[in-house]
Amino acid sequence: MERFFEELWMILVESSVWLLVGFAIAGAVHAVVPREWMLKHLSGGGFWPIAKASMLGIPLPLCSCSVIPVAAGLRDRGASKGASAAFAISTPQTGEESIPITWALFGPVYALTRPVVAVVTGLIAGLLIDATSREDDGPETIEDPNAVGLSIVNAGDADAAAKSCCSSGSPAPAKTSCCSGDTPRGSSCCADTPARAHTTLGEKIKIGLKHGFGTMLIDLAIWLAVGLVLAALIGALVPEDWIGEHLGSGIAPKLLMLLVGIPLYVCATSSTPLAWSLVAAGLSPGAALVMLLSGPATNVATMSWVIKDLGIRALVIYLSVIGAVALGAGIVFDAALGRFVEIADSAALHEHAAHGFGVKEAAAVVFVVLMAWALGMKARAWMNRKGWGTTEKPTTGGCCSSSGGGSCGCS
Repeated sequence: MERFFEELWMILVESSVWLLVGFAIAGAVHAVVPREWMLKHLSGGGFWPIAKASMLGIPLPLCSCSVIPVAAGLRDRGASKGASAAFAISTPQTGEESIPITWALFGPVYALTRPVVAVVTGLIAGLLIDATSREDDGPETIEDPNAVGLSIVNAGDADAAAKSCCSSGSPAPAKTSCCSGDTPRGSSCCADTPARAHTTLGEKIKIGLKHGFGTMLIDLAIWLAVGLVLAALIGALVPEDWIGEHLGSGIAPKLLMLLVGIPLYVCATSSTPLAWSLVAAGLSPGAALVMLLSGPATNVATMSWVIKDLGIRALVIYLSVIGAVALGAGIVFDAALGRFVEIADSAALHEHAAHGFGVKEAAAVVFVVLMAWALGMKARAWMNRKGWGTTEKPTTGGCCSSSGGGSCGCS
């Protein structure tokens, strides 16, 4: 047990600074990127909307669940099937909060590889989906696009949203939705409105901090905790190089990571410490990359939305491209770039964590306190949904949660 806590503290010391930086950047993007700007660049069909959707999805702080209502809204506003799919693939595969921690644990080459491959995956999938789709097979018309709470874009398909973790099992009445109704939404965390353009710098900073260290952290808290705990368990229980000795470094471990990654529901940030612990135990960096690319981009809710809005054919292309590109990227990375990986040395981290108290240790303490608060808010929201707590829901919880559903993050 002592070894487990040593490993957990070591990982926290090494990653907390970068996690805090990532959440700050995520909040800043939320505060300054207008919804209308996104819609302008992502609507329509053809190569460039798909390319823009693949690239613009990279900096947005959305996971494979919270991206569903945004992609559904883009589809309803005129984006092609390919552009919607490209956005839904590239966005959760990486983000501002995952790139810094990847840089800290794996080095710059590995950190930059993730967004590049995410863009390529989204672009290939989007082009193939548009090429195989009928031109007259457009998005379904929705009488009231504001009737279901959505994240960032206040439109989408009610059935798709109902299958995601951003809504309850049945569509909530418009008057109770945090993203709809007659109440002005200038201060809502669920939609970007024209009022955002008139906010002062101080108000934007407040919005960014509330989103980055409030909404985003609460949404990701459970999966971050799971990822950190699993990473510590692997570090404590699995001997160094054990995985390499038993699985080797060829195609087998990559196929295994692909089979594990596609059904596994993890976000890009929480899966990074887990991947680092596997590499430290002997897994090749390319095999870990396969898991990091395939896991965050897929889950049951995402596949349900793809079937509903894009069709069965699109789902086959969606999963096939994610799997093929992830596997190919892992093989190419091990062959061409593996020597450039700068894995954070576990022995050095142990020694550093055992001596002194500096900036990294202070950041770890701050992050632990924030995580404890976020998990407490998550537990409170869960108890409220079960009717065990007060009837008033936390105002800082997930931006699209309703009384019967989860938040719009990774949980």
